Amino acid sequence: MTKNDFNMSRRLFIGGTTAFAMSQPSLFAQTTPATRDFKIALIGCGGRGSGAVNDIKAAAKRLGCTATLVAASDFVQEKAIALCKRHGCNEQFAFGGPTGYQKIMESPAEIVLLAAPPFFRPLHLEACVKAGKHIFAEKPVATDPAGLRRFLAGVEAAKKANLSILSGTCHRHNNKALRMIKPMQEGAIGPIRGGMVYRCHGGMNSFGYNKPRKPGATNAEYLSTAWYFWRQMSGDNLTEQGIHEVDLANWFIGRLPKSAMGIGARYRRAIGNGYDCLSVDYDYGDSLHIHAMARQVDGCSERLGTILTGAEGECSVLGKITRFDGKPVAYDEERVKTRDENMMTMEHWDFLNGLMTGNYLHEGEQVAMSTATTLMGTLACYTGKTVRMSDLLTNATSEFYTMNNPFLPEDFDKGDVELPKEFEAPIPGK
Repeated sequence: MTKNDFNMSRRLFIGGTTAFAMSQPSLFAQTTPATRDFKIALIGCGGRGSGAVNDIKAAAKRLGCTATLVAASDFVQEKAIALCKRHGCNEQFAFGGPTGYQKIMESPAEIVLLAAPPFFRPLHLEACVKAGKHIFAEKPVATDPAGLRRFLAGVEAAKKANLSILSGTCHRHNNKALRMIKPMQEGAIGPIRGGMVYRCHGGMNSFGYNKPRKPGATNAEYLSTAWYFWRQMSGDNLTEQGIHEVDLANWFIGRLPKSAMGIGARYRRAIGNGYDCLSVDYDYGDSLHIHAMARQVDGCSERLGTILTGAEGECSVLGKITRFDGKPVAYDEERVKTRDENMMTMEHWDFLNGLMTGNYLHEGEQVAMSTATTLMGTLACYTGKTVRMSDLLTNATSEFYTMNNPFLPEDFDKGDVELPKEFEAPIPGK
């Protein structure tokens, strides 16, 4: 392990432990100040963004408070208008186009929910920090190494500005995981020897992402509306979806992988340029390897989950801990006894309660490093080469350090962008 790898793993462990501790109900003040109305705004009014508005409202209600939508923005303004109508927000505060996010920063919102395509996350984080807004950053938080480094710089700026960041890696607030993390850290299955990460399910057409290009649409509009199938916009399916299971592995293991090697392919995607499946071997050092599978193809077997095997047992994260000797495992019920089982509500409850009590969440580095883990695996699949974490973050001489998107988020602000080659997936070895 290089010095850089060691420092990054140590930083994740410290950051991850902090994020874990801040999400525990036992560490929050259980009595909160007087009722409060949280003014919120949303960037990215698709299904996930719309869901985040509902979630934060439910969380505020659970605290005896309210959350009021004061502005919304989406590349397609009609979507922002529709969302504002649903939540009683004046339509004049529904903004469209690539620069709509700038208007959000001028709004009275104290919290901004970032749910636009992941490609834009570093730019939108920077804008929020500059405007003094607390942030919910949906996962992932970058789609290339340059964006990843940019997001991490924004996280440091947010800390200095005393701004809270909640990440979209929602299982950090899932009671199923919170019951298990303490016994696992205390050695319930002994030293972890290996494991599997699965994110295998059907294609994403049913989610409405498979959108053919509309007549007359600009390249920027096409990329922004069909973003899921463009690797420059989404980071590909391991990064965009599999990050949940990878994040659980990082959290429960307590450190980052050192390197990744993998394979992938494109079979059935109808638009864009991403892969349908990826398979990655993550090397965490000390002979610990985790295999990650991500596949989105209809008509195939489905499996989602994170499974870790130790010297004395197995942990199916979000499921159960099983010891080989049959002895029962005591789960940490005390940590979750006052919590709702809906993790989507509880992540925002932890966020808002932290704002009210002064126990701010700082989950930016944690989600960035899990994004880095998935990007490392994705680039390994694309190139057929071994990719190290330092290649993305610190080793400026690495070919992967500069393996970045052909355009920047700001280029969308200026007008149209050049469309990457469609239907052509990366070919390993070239």
